[in-house]
Amino acid sequence: MYDPRAYYQGFAPGYPSPGYYPCGYYPQGMPPTAARPPSVGSAGAGGPLSNTRFFKGAFVGALAAYLLSHPEVQEAAVRGAVKTWSLVQGGVEEMKERFRDAEAELHAANAGDGD
Repeated sequence: MYDPRAYYQGFAPGYPSPGYYPCGYYPQGMPPTAARPPSVGSAGAGGPLSNTRFFKGAFVGALAAYLLSHPEVQEAAVRGAVKTWSLVQGGVEEMKERFRDAEAELHAANAGDGD
């Protein structure tokens, strides 16, 4: 029922985990160096122009600005959305009609079996 191994994680309870050195004490004399991620403000050696995410963001922003500022594009987008919505509604109505037909056929078949 009680298993002490479930609580033992490789070091004695109440003691710091391996790799923890308090007060700047390191057994080898040098602190361990870890790879640090670049800071948020830095974009690398080439600047922001070497980053592909920069170009993707700039492209998406330019596309959004174009779509929001041109009335012809807005009207075309609205027309396309209305056509798509009407196609979806028509498809749903067609599926409803098919289900009704199938249901009527089942009722007719059941009524014919009962005689």
